[in-house]
Amino acid sequence: MSLRMMSHNGRNCAAGMVWTLEFAYLAVEVVTAYSWRTPYSFRHDTISDLGVTACTQNLCSPLHLLTNSAFVVLGLLTIVGAVLFRGYIPNGHRQRCIISLAVLTGISTAATGLVPSNDGIVVHLLAVMPAFVSRHIVLILLAVWLWKRRRMVAVWSATCAVTGLVGAVLLLDRAVQIGITERLVLYPLPVFMAFTGAAVVLTALTKAVSGSIRSPVTA
Repeated sequence: MSLRMMSHNGRNCAAGMVWTLEFAYLAVEVVTAYSWRTPYSFRHDTISDLGVTACTQNLCSPLHLLTNSAFVVLGLLTIVGAVLFRGYIPNGHRQRCIISLAVLTGISTAATGLVPSNDGIVVHLLAVMPAFVSRHIVLILLAVWLWKRRRMVAVWSATCAVTGLVGAVLLLDRAVQIGITERLVLYPLPVFMAFTGAAVVLTALTKAVSGSIRSPVTA
């Protein structure tokens, strides 16, 4: 195996490990929610409620620092993973477009943790909205541009994109609880990254183990 190929595989493995850490974000939400002094509802309360820094009669999140830090880390992981995974995306304008949108999504996600909703809802929404839109565009473009090269990834990306778009439509229906619709909008991208990253790491480990078994043992 050439040094260039080893470098490429190493970069992909590193990207996979970075994106696999996205699973930790979901765990953070659960831990923060169950630490609430008042009952937190995954159906009726928003994700941003987990990051409120001041207690009111209905909202009090003792571990708000954990959630807001998780938003920042999630944004950084999104950017780093996208940059490391750029070899999976066709070169040229397609690669630049995907990376740019991923960086925008990451910055917006990180900004969500830096500007909690109780510090100013308008500023908070301005921080959140870019990622609300760009994440779906990223998934759609990946599905289209990887269809011929990596069919399974394209199908997985399309599935996540459709889920997010359905959630966006349901946000307009007040009969559906905000906690559910918001997660339908926001979860698909980190879930896509987490499972994709885990698959890349497992594939790399499998190849490494298989290669070591086939290689002759030297004294």
